[in-house]
Amino acid sequence: MEIVLRTILLAVALLTAGTAVADQLELPAIASDAWLRSGPSTSHKRITGLPRGTAVVVMDDVDSAFENRGHRWVHIHVLEGRSAGKNGWVWGEYIGCCKRRNWLE
Repeated sequence: MEIVLRTILLAVALLTAGTAVADQLELPAIASDAWLRSGPSTSHKRITGLPRGTAVVVMDDVDSAFENRGHRWVHIHVLEGRSAGKNGWVWGEYIGCCKRRNWLE
């Protein structure tokens, strides 16, 4: 949990810093329209739809952060759009890495 909190705090700090680093930050994004779910299976409730291009933070622990996400459920925190601030689960194939964003526009 501490690692997840640090990851979120780092992302928020970079996004609000107003520096050149935050201006062109690369973050994972939803690669194709997907459902954000309350748990790691299709039997869990749909929280909301996430459109392609929505920036997210992957909330994995250190051991699984670098594993192939394509064939497993991934816990995420949504950073933008109408679902900003929500946490949930997305099938890993729907997460692309890493799309450059201009956050200061």
